[in-house]
Amino acid sequence: MDQLISDQDYDDLPEDDEKCFAEFENRIHSKMAFILDDDRRSAEFYQSIKSQYMASVYSVAVECGITSLPSPPQFSGNDEFYSFYSHFELAVQGEVARIRVRGRRSRNSDSVLLIGNTKTKIRHHVSRLREVIGASNLPISKQQALNAKLDELMVEIDKPRLSFGKTMAVLSWVVVGLPAVAANTTIIAAEGHTAITNIMRLIGADKESEDAAALRLTPSQKALPAPSAPPVKAETASRGTGPQWDAPSDVGDEIPF
Repeated sequence: MDQLISDQDYDDLPEDDEKCFAEFENRIHSKMAFILDDDRRSAEFYQSIKSQYMASVYSVAVECGITSLPSPPQFSGNDEFYSFYSHFELAVQGEVARIRVRGRRSRNSDSVLLIGNTKTKIRHHVSRLREVIGASNLPISKQQALNAKLDELMVEIDKPRLSFGKTMAVLSWVVVGLPAVAANTTIIAAEGHTAITNIMRLIGADKESEDAAALRLTPSQKALPAPSAPPVKAETASRGTGPQWDAPSDVGDEIPF
C-alpha cells in the first residue's frame, strides 16, 4: 500500500498542542493533494490515501487534546466513505481556522511592527557587524556562517512583523561567535556587542510604543452604577405581624349603629 505519512512529517512540530495539530494537518493535506493530482490513479488508490489522511489526522488530534473531530468508522461502500470524508474534512478545517484565529493574539504579543526609521538604523548596525566579522581572524567558514545568520535577520526585518523569537535566536548565535573574534581584536569585538545591544534597544522601543498605542485605543470599561437603595416604607402605627390597614380620615369618635 502506498504510504502517505513518513517519519519526516513528524519532525520539528511545534510544542504547543493546537499549533502542532494545525501544522501536521497542513503538511499531510499538502502531500495528499500532491499525490492525488493524477487522474490516472484508481478509485481504490484515492480511497486508500484519504483513509490514511483521516486516520493520521484524527490520531494526532486526539493526542493534542482536540476531541471535536468525528472518529472514522468502518465503511460499507464508496458513497458512505466519501460522504463521511466530506464531513471529516469540514470539521478539520473548522478546527484549523479556530486555531489560526486564536493564534493571532500570541503572534502580536511575540512580534512587533517596525517603523521605517528603525529598520534603517538596524540595517546600519547589521552592516557594522559585517565589518566586525570581516576584520576578525576567524576562518572563512565561520565568517560565512555568521553572515548567513545576519542574512536571516535581514529577511526577518523586511517582514510585516518582526518575530522576537527568531530575532533573538539569530542575535544570540552571533553573540556566541563574537568571543572568538575578540582573541586579537578586542575593540572590534566590543563594537560588535554594542551593535547587537543597539539593535535590541531599537526593537524594544518600537514594541513599547506599539503596546502604548494599543492601550490608548482600548476603550475604557465604564464602572457599573451602584444599585439603587430599596424604597423606604412608611412606618405604620401597627408593628404586629397581622395585616395593616389605613383608617379613613373622616372617622369620628362616635361609632355609628
